[in-house]
Amino acid sequence: MRRGVIHAVTSALVMTMAGTGVARADVTKFEITPFVGQMAGGEFEDTTTGGDRDVENDLDYGLFFNVNAGSPDRQYEMFYAQQGTSVEGAVPIDIDIQYLHFGGIVNFTDVQPVVPFFGITIGATKFSPDATSLDDETKFSVSVGGGLKYKFTDHFGLRLDLRAFVSMLDTDGGFLCASTPAGAGCAITASSDTFVQYHGSLGFIAAF
Repeated sequence: MRRGVIHAVTSALVMTMAGTGVARADVTKFEITPFVGQMAGGEFEDTTTGGDRDVENDLDYGLFFNVNAGSPDRQYEMFYAQQGTSVEGAVPIDIDIQYLHFGGIVNFTDVQPVVPFFGITIGATKFSPDATSLDDETKFSVSVGGGLKYKFTDHFGLRLDLRAFVSMLDTDGGFLCASTPAGAGCAITASSDTFVQYHGSLGFIAAF
């Protein structure tokens, strides 16, 4: 009888340890999250009239890439987003706005099954007008944001992301200027030393 009890307890411990080993092996190391969202905000100033010229709200798309920083609670993050939009005015300016950022997020994994997160990133914002006569502009920028993650399985889920971007501009000169003598001049100018946009997106998480 005693041998039977010892055998049962030993078997249970072995199964528990094996199960724990499998669970640890299933912990994912990184996430790739393509997304589609909406980018809003952004304002410039007309060089002729001095009036405001807003950036139209439009769809954006991109990718999050996250790697665990020791544990799933903290992750390094790389973020890319692109918005195709236009600057409003008598003569609208079609423009692509791209963000490439690096930083990190904190996942509050003690809250399940929907995990809140918060993060900060830094990087660059590239303004690329469609008009070939106008030069691209690249500026330093930061973002602060957060959201929710929901995993269907250990490897797949959804990510809701909300964040604000702040790009640093120079108010002393023009913006989107022509570099050729024939088209010398600037299309617009910065209305302040910061260019602020707001982003909301839904992405599909693939974790490995």
